[in-house]
Amino acid sequence: HLTDKWHDEMLNRFGLDFTVVNSETLSRVRRDRGLHANPFRVFPYTIVSLAWLRGPKAGRLLDEVLAQSGPMRTRPLDLLIVDEAHHVAPPGKGQYAVDSQQTRAVRRLADHAEHRLFMSATPHNGYPESWTALLALLDPQQVPRGCLPAPAPLRPEPRPRPTPENPPDAGAPVTPPRGD
Repeated sequence: HLTDKWHDEMLNRFGLDFTVVNSETLSRVRRDRGLHANPFRVFPYTIVSLAWLRGPKAGRLLDEVLAQSGPMRTRPLDLLIVDEAHHVAPPGKGQYAVDSQQTRAVRRLADHAEHRLFMSATPHNGYPESWTALLALLDPQQVPRGCLPAPAPLRPEPRPRPTPENPPDAGAPVTPPRGD
């Protein structure tokens, strides 16, 4: 499973012990800590599959955690990472993109996350409505849903590394300055 892979990567690469939250974890937490224990309150670092996230159990548990969040309060989630984010993009075509269960589940979390990171190695489906809906999950203020973002200004290409055969121009920088 992707959740187990993420658990192993976070532990081996960063020394962070994340807990995979699923039905088995919920049963274990409630057996050990009581019927009303919530794994999202018990464990500081959690990993959840999209399939489990969109289910009713996860929804009830997140209701408890997210209900205390608001515009004037600190967001309860520091970082939301969505791997295989192409699954979250609504399959839109035509005038608008209709949210899937996964889209709604991630939107719910994204609204309460201070930072968001979406990753995917799969190409986008090509529909602009679907693309803008996904971008709006990342930053709804910068990219309102249904509005294509303005094209970024083109950056100059870096120059090749200087060698005796390819000396740099006199007084010119080897690579252009960063545009921050």
